[in-house]
Amino acid sequence: MSASAWHQFLFIGGLGLVVSGLTTYLMIWVLVGVTLRDRHPAVRARLGVVPFTPRGFGWFLGAAWRRLGDATVTALAAPGTIGAWAIVIGAVLATVAKTLSQTGAST
Repeated sequence: MSASAWHQFLFIGGLGLVVSGLTTYLMIWVLVGVTLRDRHPAVRARLGVVPFTPRGFGWFLGAAWRRLGDATVTALAAPGTIGAWAIVIGAVLATVAKTLSQTGAST
């Protein structure tokens, strides 16, 4: 496989990770948000109501939901953390692949 084909493969794979992670994250945020509203209103108020606040996204990335000790939140938020990391890893992968293809570097 040529370098160009590898760059394209990595770029499309990275975008796929971003899309799948975003889908997971948004679906899980709604469920976790409702659970936090009902069981942990102070945490919900701190995170905000919009899924992509830096604080809310960081809460998932850092798996801060573990500190709550709530089994329901843990069961709901674990896939959200995986989705958040998929967004980050996919974005990095797509960016690196695009940069490599523009600089003419081979993989």
